[in-house]
Amino acid sequence: MNVRYLSDGSELRSYGGGSFSRKKESGGLFWWSILITLLMGLATFCWFFSIMVFQHPEKPFNYRLLSRMDKLPVLRKFSAYTAPRGATRTSSDLLSHYYTYTPEQLFVSNEILKRSYIRNYDKQEPPIYVTGEFQVVSIRPLGERDLMSKGWVIRTRAVDLEDVDVEILLPGLKSEAPPYVLGKKLKLDRKNTFAALVNVDRLGEDRVCASVVPLVYGGFEGSEGISLALDPPKVLNMEAKLPMTEDPGLGLVFEAPTAAVETAAIGR
Repeated sequence: MNVRYLSDGSELRSYGGGSFSRKKESGGLFWWSILITLLMGLATFCWFFSIMVFQHPEKPFNYRLLSRMDKLPVLRKFSAYTAPRGATRTSSDLLSHYYTYTPEQLFVSNEILKRSYIRNYDKQEPPIYVTGEFQVVSIRPLGERDLMSKGWVIRTRAVDLEDVDVEILLPGLKSEAPPYVLGKKLKLDRKNTFAALVNVDRLGEDRVCASVVPLVYGGFEGSEGISLALDPPKVLNMEAKLPMTEDPGLGLVFEAPTAAVETAAIGR
């Protein structure tokens, strides 16, 4: 009696190749490969993103993120002995240096100036100190929309070159009355004021306006000869427009400061 068993041929497909070889299930390996590739791409993106955020704190989004993470350095209150070394530029130097800048070059230069200020000039480009004699043309208190929310901002014009305006920020000044009257002449130097450049803007084709912040906070004296109590800001508004004051135009003439002029300054 012959007994025959039906076979599906699996014993044949388990050996050899060709159409008789057993097919291996590789679907799981494929999806694991996709997942690992995506994770590697995500890790690479996070790495580059973190580098960009930490290296460019002057960008508004980066600054807000670093501020929430408490990863920003506290702005230092330098003294005349600890202020970082840097170049010095007069009003004529500012005009001749930035006059030929294209909008793109000016943008990059301003980004570097802000970045260095935020980092306290630690392993950054050294500060550029503005020097010379300037006359107050407008003044107003700082607000929430400004680069610094507390203090005063003064628009001045170079005495020896009317094509150059300098916007002086006085952070932390709690005085309710303007610290200066219109027409008051101020002297910026590297002995007391240490006014560091943070932005330069071109006004038309042949004028510039520079924005400066003191790095030494005890070098400014008010109209009455009293030293102004300034403090570095705790936080900056990197979305603020610079310069923060309006261009008063050319041809301004001021008499000697009087009470009437001071009233006009308060009105502004």
